[in-house]
Amino acid sequence: MQRVELSIPSNPVFERVVRASAAEVGAAIGLSTERVEDLKLAISEAVNNAIEHGNQKEAGKLVAVVFEIDGEKLEIRISDQGAGTDALDFSRRVVDEHSLETGYLRGFGMYLISELVDDYEVSSSQRGTVLTLRLYRRTPL
Repeated sequence: MQRVELSIPSNPVFERVVRASAAEVGAAIGLSTERVEDLKLAISEAVNNAIEHGNQKEAGKLVAVVFEIDGEKLEIRISDQGAGTDALDFSRRVVDEHSLETGYLRGFGMYLISELVDDYEVSSSQRGTVLTLRLYRRTPL
């Protein structure tokens, strides 16, 4: 297994560092261009959620991102240092006039993430939330 670890402050400008790293890791393991783009978007959403909702944009709190590569998959864990969250709703599937006008788009990012990756898990406690994303390789390493 190969492993890459990053830790960034809760400042949205550093999300780009994680996105660029995701692109490099995805390309290094031979993901298609389309899959790399899916990975970058999913990572961007996950890191921004960790910064904004998990760590409440407190720059002193870190977001940890771990990429683990084995023969069959790329697994990415995004962890925040927030107070945890209740069960997340992945059912927001439509961006419509009403949701735009009322600003009610919470949860849509998580739905988007769920559509971009092959598998995901969320675990949360008072010590923070961990979002695990998985992309399975079509051909083993």
